[in-house]
This record gives sequence, structure tokens and C-alpha cells, in this order.
Amino acid sequence: MIEQGRKRRFTAILVSGVAIAAVAGVAVAGTALARSRDSSTDTAAAGGWPASQTPAPTPTDTAAEPPSQAPPTPGRPPANTPSPSQAPPTSRVPSVAPPPETPRQTPCEPVTQTPMPPTRSGKCAAPTPTVQPPPADPVAACKSWLKDLDVAKPGRGAKPVARVDGAPGTVLILADSKYWAGCDTAYARGGDGGSIRRPDAVTGVAPGDAAAFTVANNVIPINGKLYEYYWSAGRVPAGVSKISYAFPDGRTTNAVVQGKYWIMQHRAPAPVKDGDPAPTTLIKVTLYGANGHAFRDFLLVWGEDTCAQMSHGC
Repeated sequence: MIEQGRKRRFTAILVSGVAIAAVAGVAVAGTALARSRDSSTDTAAAGGWPASQTPAPTPTDTAAEPPSQAPPTPGRPPANTPSPSQAPPTSRVPSVAPPPETPRQTPCEPVTQTPMPPTRSGKCAAPTPTVQPPPADPVAACKSWLKDLDVAKPGRGAKPVARVDGAPGTVLILADSKYWAGCDTAYARGGDGGSIRRPDAVTGVAPGDAAAFTVANNVIPINGKLYEYYWSAGRVPAGVSKISYAFPDGRTTNAVVQGKYWIMQHRAPAPVKDGDPAPTTLIKVTLYGANGHAFRDFLLVWGEDTCAQMSHGC
């Protein structure tokens, strides 16, 4: 009986052991199966190495590309896009604006070393950076300027028949037996020579000839400032004893009569300022008879009757 009981207990233990071994085997098999499935999902790297066995990159290998991002969901910013509060700070270095382009300027004629500023009436001024006094010998200077003009004119033997030495400069008339020409030296203050009125024949002038009383209008530098300047010259018409010019500045200047010729020179009392409006009042010329009474007058149109010079532009 005792022997049979021992056999029964041994058999039970044996059965229990087999059962435990069976359970353990099932567990091991399951684990192996899971590992097999995990290894089957590994992708192969370049060269055929499984990802889990890919050799470590050497120092010469390039870094792997960052993983691609999934496309953003409509209506939402990308995951890596900083919010306005997280936006990267802007540079504190102030931006430097390019310098303004200098507007191009067309110099008045004739072209000199420095552009000549326009006057209020659109005329050309003498270049102020090259200020110089009028020539010491006005007659010689006028003959030199006159020689350069290719027109009918007084010859080398011409002599001054009228002359006014004013503060701005000298205005004179050179004449021979055939022609006369008016000359102004005040314009030479700008370093570009003087002004020559177109020469004319030595004949009588009709009182009604308005063209005979036109003026040359320039801007000249005096003591570091620019002034409107006017001059004119001509032959005295028959029956005329006085010629006067009324200017927009409110001043009236009488021409100086010397024999058969007359000369007028006028400088505005105030210097030209930037932004001064162009004059709208016309210059008025009045002729007086032998009895001292005015009998004829003319109005000079700006730009048409105020450019009576041919040695330079207006």
C-alpha cells in the first residue's frame, strides 16, 4: 500500500512537471514569434544591412537628412512654425536708405565750368563760383568779344561813341562809319565774357520801332549775392529827347543820351532769393518828345523782349 502511494505521488509530480514545461514552452515560442515579427519589420540600410545591424557612420559620413514633416492640416500652422509671440527677433541694425538721386540739371548756354542758375524770368545767371571783377579795359575787352562774332559788325577801327561806367560794370557802344554795336562788361563778373547786342547799321531809327528798345536781362554776382541786371543801347530816334524804363522792382531808370546814341543800365536793388516768383509785371519803355511830354510807350514781353544779346544764351 505504501509503495502504491509513492508511485501515485511520483506520477502526479511528473504530470505537474510536464504541464509546467508545456506552459513554459508555449511562452518561449510566443516570445520567439514576437521577436521574429519585429525583426521582419526592420528596413534594410544602404548596402543591404538591416537597420538594427547598420554599422555606425564613420567621421567622413554625412549626417542623415532630417525626417520629413507631414503636410500641415488646413487651417493650422505647421508644427515647427513659431507663433507670433515666438517669432525670431528682427535685426537691431537700422536699415540705411539709399541716398536720394540727384536730379539732373541742364546747364544754361553757353556751357561753362559750373551750371548757371536760372533767373526768376527763366534767364541764365553768371556762374557764381567763378566771380571776378569786370575787365579793367572795357574797350579792349568789347573789341575782343565782338571779334568772335561772325556777323556784319564794326571793324577794327571802331571807336567808343557812348559809354556809361556804372557800379555793375561798363556799357559802351563801338561804331565805325557803317555799323555800331552795344557791349556790356557786367556779365563778365561770372567769368564767361561780356554781352554783345546784335550790331546794326548806322542809320536813323523810327520812334515806333519797339525792337530798338528791347533789353538784355541777366543775373550777375556782386559781393557774394546775385542781382537781376538789365542793359540796353541804341541810336536816338528823331524827335526823342528822353527814354525811360520802368521795372517790376518799382524803380524807373532813364537812359543816358550821348550824341546820337543812348545807353541804359539797371540793377535791381534787392538780391535774388531762392523761391522768388517770376515777375508778372512787364517792363515799360516810355519815349519823350522835345517838349518833355511822353508820346509813346512799349511793354516788353519776358523772354521775347528781354534777351537782346547774341554773345551768350538767355
